[in-house]
Amino acid sequence: MCGRYASSKGADELIAYFEATGDVGLQDLAPSWNVAPTAQIYAILDPAKVLTSARWGLVPSWAKSLDFAAKTINARVETAAEKPSFRSAFKSRRAIIPADGYYEWYTASGPVSRKQPFYICARDRSPLAMAGLYEWWTPSNGGLSVLTATVLTRDATPQIAEIHDRMPLMLPREAWDGWLKGEFSTVDELLAISETLQELDAYPVSSAVNSSRENRSSLIDPVPLEIEQVLW
Repeated sequence: MCGRYASSKGADELIAYFEATGDVGLQDLAPSWNVAPTAQIYAILDPAKVLTSARWGLVPSWAKSLDFAAKTINARVETAAEKPSFRSAFKSRRAIIPADGYYEWYTASGPVSRKQPFYICARDRSPLAMAGLYEWWTPSNGGLSVLTATVLTRDATPQIAEIHDRMPLMLPREAWDGWLKGEFSTVDELLAISETLQELDAYPVSSAVNSSRENRSSLIDPVPLEIEQVLW
């Protein structure tokens, strides 16, 4: 899964990198090295590649409240086309969620279970393009609609599977436009395009990232393993 990630780049930098346009009135989000569920995040929406901000956690139109978002920060690519919460968005409301990198927790076996956070990013430190879905939710009292989004996940590649069994579905540059325009509609197609990505860097970071209140650039600095059992 993907439950925390880093997003330190401003709107102008993301617009340039993804060759997108900025939404009307878009303001920079504060840099975050510990983006947590239900936070405001950047999202690039189909098909015109418009960068905007959304609430992390997709809330379908039929949900009773925004609290629904806490359980829909991720959508499994294997089932998103069928799940009631995601199937409509999968057909016609696709997004790219930019990230510097994301965190995953490796669980060490033993008499006492311990978790070691890892930071996972592109080897060249370029932004990751996580495949996402979005949905507009309008409260029953007729208030303003809220844009919400989720990150698609897949079975981890062999490299990442040593840390966790799931990972975000990440898109190579050549697949950005196709994904946003509704191409790659089958699981096999999506897995195939994500397999073309370069190798990722994955290294242990401080357990300070465990707290969503922590937010500083040093969270992504490598540290020695904090658990006795090592992966490699």
